[in-house]
Amino acid sequence: SSLGMDNVAAHEREITAYALRRLQEVPGVRILGPTTADDRGGAISFELGDLHPHDVSQVLDSYGIAVRAGHHCARPAHERFGVHASTRASAYLYTTCAEIDALADGLQRVKKFFGVD
Repeated sequence: SSLGMDNVAAHEREITAYALRRLQEVPGVRILGPTTADDRGGAISFELGDLHPHDVSQVLDSYGIAVRAGHHCARPAHERFGVHASTRASAYLYTTCAEIDALADGLQRVKKFFGVD
């Protein structure tokens, strides 16, 4: 049987909503763009306080958590909103709640690594 794109889309909405909730629980995280899953796709760009996204991604990588850092082919948008760069996590069909939890926990570890409250 086929999975079907309706099921894929439903999972993406659910996992994105979960990710948005978990990320907003981390003090210092500022989500860029809509904060509800109904208004966005599975790619979530964010800032973590004043930490540079490349530093955030490097530390997360050391814990086996894959994110991207930079402009994400959207430099004009970053400039328009006064954002130097951002960290981006992407969720899709294969993303689990446990992986989102690892990201949120990893961001807490990043803050601790850099001595940020």
